[in-house]
Amino acid sequence: MISFLSDLPVFVEVARLSSFTKAAEALDIAVSTVSRKIRLVEESLGTPLFLRNTHVVRLTEAGQLLLEHCEFILASTDAAMDSVRKNTLHPFGRVRVSMYGDTYHESMAGVFNAFADAWPDIDLSVRFSEDAPDLFVEPYDVSFRTGPLPDSSAIARKVFTIHPALYASPKLLDRFQAPETPEDLLSIPCIALARFGNVWELRSDTERSVVHITPRFVFSGALLMREFILGGHGVGLLKQELAEPFIENGQMIRLLPQWNGPEHDLFILVCGREIPRRVKIFVDHVLTHFARDDDAAVNQPTAKRNSSK
Repeated sequence: MISFLSDLPVFVEVARLSSFTKAAEALDIAVSTVSRKIRLVEESLGTPLFLRNTHVVRLTEAGQLLLEHCEFILASTDAAMDSVRKNTLHPFGRVRVSMYGDTYHESMAGVFNAFADAWPDIDLSVRFSEDAPDLFVEPYDVSFRTGPLPDSSAIARKVFTIHPALYASPKLLDRFQAPETPEDLLSIPCIALARFGNVWELRSDTERSVVHITPRFVFSGALLMREFILGGHGVGLLKQELAEPFIENGQMIRLLPQWNGPEHDLFILVCGREIPRRVKIFVDHVLTHFARDDDAAVNQPTAKRNSSK
């Protein structure tokens, strides 16, 4: 079949020029090669395609029918190749993304908007989901995930690391004594993020403590969890960047400041190494943005870093 398809352009050229010799010159191949390829096509179809003598080469009825179909096939092939070439030079199409809703609202909204500005011909389709899709089965190009990665041939790149800590509202501490050790969390209402479960692994500079909490509230999104922490409904492990504005205005207090929650890496996953260029551009855009943020944090003057605490 592959040989048959590769020989069709030779057939079309002979039909167009009504000459084996002229077709060979146009294709820059030997006349014998042209004759051989035409013979192979005729043998595949089981019928002659040309009536030929020493002076004339003309199509048979079967040849004319094949030519009509070949012109459509070759035109479609040229259009497809032209589309691929254009997409290589000027990428277009849709990038389909699956991610946590709070990851988008906390960290990605500005990044996605900047991508849309930079690449107006690439569309984005974003679905918020707690469940990690199988990129080889489900209709997604990219997935943002934390925690254990799926055991597959998907390629994962780290975007950033989440540093959670324990926070509560003064409203809660009006009703419950502030914990002095990780074990004291068992006697105070707790709020859990569903994807991290009910086992809190806390670490200090010298110790490790694993606390099996029984949360009063369980949420799929960190922003909703933060609302309930602010409302005085419990202690929660929260990304530090989400807590900082409320620490500064006194609406939130960090508990057990010598203890940190378990770090979690956010990964961007794609379906293998051979991905469309539009997807690669999107992935590179995200990774470059957060690499710049890391560089800025490292190079930030000490006085400015301290003043933000």
